[in-house]
Amino acid sequence: MTVTLDGLHVLVARALTVRYRRSSLGFAWSLLQPLMAMAILTAVFAQVFVSIERYPIYVIVGVFVWGFFSLTLVQAMDSLLGAAPILRRVAVAPALFPLAVVAANLVHLLLSLALLAAVGAAFGLVTLSLVPAALLALLPLGLFTAALALVLSAVCVFFHDVRYFAEGILLIGFYATPVMYPPSIVPERWTALLTLNPMVWLLAPLRDALWAGVCPDLSRLFTTTLAAALAAAAAALVFQRLSRRFYLYL
Repeated sequence: MTVTLDGLHVLVARALTVRYRRSSLGFAWSLLQPLMAMAILTAVFAQVFVSIERYPIYVIVGVFVWGFFSLTLVQAMDSLLGAAPILRRVAVAPALFPLAVVAANLVHLLLSLALLAAVGAAFGLVTLSLVPAALLALLPLGLFTAALALVLSAVCVFFHDVRYFAEGILLIGFYATPVMYPPSIVPERWTALLTLNPMVWLLAPLRDALWAGVCPDLSRLFTTTLAAALAAAAAALVFQRLSRRFYLYL
């Protein structure tokens, strides 16, 4: 079965509607957690990392991106198990469910970054002419997140405990990614490991555009996008192969 855009649209619209309809402030509530994280991290670390100009912008971009990445993977790992009643009764492509999670959270991230850009531009902190570059930088982030979402959601069908292991890895990943600190403080002996962290490469171009006020390195962005696309293609093949046995477990 193939993934259809109509089916994906329906699931994404449903996810966004469910997320906001029970909240009196709607989208504003979903910004509360990252804004609180920004406020706490700024209060704690702004005086430590005095070399980072506009530290709140630096942090909030990292918090938005990491929040999208981690929340999407956690929700994707539950997506197929939660959709089991539908998958047993309706002939629908299973990949629709984890991909809908990615797409819905990507829409939410886009709205969050758009609000950040608008407010930041009003105070002279964000260069609006670089917003298109930031949008381009979302492509490899979305592709890489979709790749992991497909693989993890499929594996969780067979091994439910994978979710708890992945949540632990995500916690480690948060501290191993320069969300709240500059990469320059990492000791030289650990910089090689830092370069192996894909989130470092995915976060950097967004920070370039929205925080540093410079255009991201387009050649590096192209390479990152190509690598993310290859990862997504490989993940799709793995998912397709594993999905042949879903009916035994769902």
